[in-house]
Amino acid sequence: MTRSATYLALAAFVLAGCATTPPEQAPTEPVASSPVLRLRQNLAELREATKADPENADLHYKLGNAYFDLAEFEQARRAYEAAVRLDPDHAAAYCNLGLSLKRLGSLNKAVEAYRAALEIAPDDATALGNLVVALQTAGDLAGAAEQLERLAGLRPGDVHVRSQLAHVLFRLRRYEEAADAFRDVMRLDPGLSNHYYNLGLCYYCMDDLDATLTSWLAAFAHDPDNPSVNKGLAIVYWRRGDFKQAWNAVVQCRLKGVPLDPEFITGLQADSGQMGPE
Repeated sequence: MTRSATYLALAAFVLAGCATTPPEQAPTEPVASSPVLRLRQNLAELREATKADPENADLHYKLGNAYFDLAEFEQARRAYEAAVRLDPDHAAAYCNLGLSLKRLGSLNKAVEAYRAALEIAPDDATALGNLVVALQTAGDLAGAAEQLERLAGLRPGDVHVRSQLAHVLFRLRRYEEAADAFRDVMRLDPGLSNHYYNLGLCYYCMDDLDATLTSWLAAFAHDPDNPSVNKGLAIVYWRRGDFKQAWNAVVQCRLKGVPLDPEFITGLQADSGQMGPE
């Protein structure tokens, strides 16, 4: 394997600690921790109340929540749609309509519902979080990044939001922005080896090997047993032409049970002119 090929292989690594999507937000009103029988009773009461007052948007909204709690998502969708027909400014109903549509597999319509909620309530962090989930699930990473930036503005101290933004920016190959976002994560949550590794991976993809090495050595100092860091150090030393340190890193990987690509070892042997560490 050539150094450039290994560069591409490393760039394809999954970021350490990366969650592919942020956790989906709960419905606007919390699900009761009651037995199913009580949920069914609540549903029956709300159905009767809605029949008695069919023009009441809030009752349709609450009926939708009752169906949602029982995982009856098609019925929930209909109730939420009734709520927003009666009250086009019912942001919570639009938000939970999006949740139901997503459960039903209608991602595009779910995105529309979340956007409608945000038109009414632009600072609704729940709707923003759910929109991010839907956009990522639909593969719209650029859209997800845009909404994560909005969410980060609403929740400046939320490490999870900043981390998700950094990972999405990395997947978009916006490495400089991703590095900035990872630095924000590190300011909020210092001392975690994976943060330094992820920052170094951004530098690696920008071909800044000096900054990569600095970040990964910091990651190593925080957690000498981190497999991604140990593997990364072996490769970055090799790419810098520091073959002695590369072989030392290989030894550390073997001692710690960290697997290395045989093609990387072959390339290191060819470039260093030796079959193993001295």
